[in-house]
Amino acid sequence: MEIDPTLDDAPDIPWPVRRRLLRTGPIRRASWQRRVPAVSVDLVLHFIVAAVVAAEVDVEGGIAYFVTLVATYLVASFGHRVFLQRWWGATIGRLLVGLRCADPQTGRPPTLRRLAFGWLYGLLATIAAVLP
Repeated sequence: MEIDPTLDDAPDIPWPVRRRLLRTGPIRRASWQRRVPAVSVDLVLHFIVAAVVAAEVDVEGGIAYFVTLVATYLVASFGHRVFLQRWWGATIGRLLVGLRCADPQTGRPPTLRRLAFGWLYGLLATIAAVLP
């Protein structure tokens, strides 16, 4: 692995960052034993937020409950997986298991655009997997 000498002067890299963390070579993928619990925690958090909000809207569990549950889940998921992940460098589930999100080309946290497209891709892939 080579070290990019221009990264030492980059203003967006917080101090103190070790040079070994700024390597430009390939980034190792996390193991399934760490990724599955991280995603599970995130899914449960999104669902809890959605269920609490939906219960406030419709206590009886009618159609308004279901619509609110789905809409709130999508909003909570997008906010958490895009904005908070950009801000913190990881989702809450990833932080709990010690993972960080990095752009494979630069090794830095991904951009908002990349995170938003990743979230949208995941949503469309889930819909495609659920539909017959």
